[in-house]
Amino acid sequence: MSAKSSRKKRKGVPSWALDPFSHFIDEAERLSHMVHISSVGISMLRGAPRLIETLMKVGEDDPTEESQRLEHARKNADLAEHEVKSGFPILHAWAVVGLWALFEATIRTFVAEWLQHKPTAWRTEPIQRLRIKLGDYESIPRNQRYRFVVEMLEKELGAGLRDGVTRFEAILDPFGLSGELPASLRREIYELGQVRNLIAHNASKVDRRFADACPWLEVKTGDELYVSRDMVNKYCSVTGAYIALIICRVGEHFGVDLSDTRLSIFEKFEKQPSKPADKPKG
Repeated sequence: MSAKSSRKKRKGVPSWALDPFSHFIDEAERLSHMVHISSVGISMLRGAPRLIETLMKVGEDDPTEESQRLEHARKNADLAEHEVKSGFPILHAWAVVGLWALFEATIRTFVAEWLQHKPTAWRTEPIQRLRIKLGDYESIPRNQRYRFVVEMLEKELGAGLRDGVTRFEAILDPFGLSGELPASLRREIYELGQVRNLIAHNASKVDRRFADACPWLEVKTGDELYVSRDMVNKYCSVTGAYIALIICRVGEHFGVDLSDTRLSIFEKFEKQPSKPADKPKG
């Protein structure tokens, strides 16, 4: 092997382009584990009153203090019993809110990294159209300026007014990083966004807008949306799949063939059971 060929770099995606997605994987896994651990911990609270009652029979502690402790344990046990029987809807609801926040932040962070490391990205038309006051830009700490530009780009493209993956595809498109997606994947992420908004902005109470947006969930206006563990698992799966497809696009940009991975994701979602005919616009 010649010296020239030995110095040839192996094709690969630079770490800065993958770090945001690695962080998403780690944090999504952590979130999933915390939901599991929390549900186990809440379940165990149901047995606390009996344990305290047993200790009161054999212990020498102050009966008054122990009675107060027992009363507190019974209240916790009653609440825990209700949550266990109902399937931990509050825990799962806020897990959905956390997952969406992580998902949204990951895409924004990636685009900011792209702007920081790819000088050609600044020559794209949407970036060129941005109107940024120099004084405002200079007042922002250097490590936050790229995020500021991403925020401005979202406003320029109206991404924040879009639903589901279309809001993310909008800010990826100027850099040639948008692309085709399985219809079912679009629908499930659209559903995730709608569920997140209902939880965060309407305390999980189903309104007409939500019922019309997600008719396949078969919920009625005025009902409280029940978020199950299966729903959380599904949303973790679809966001992970979308992130994987973005990685495929990034890989192709840097000359790495990930067509097999892309194909496997499409095949997985195309084989899912069919849903009702009503489909979201996002």
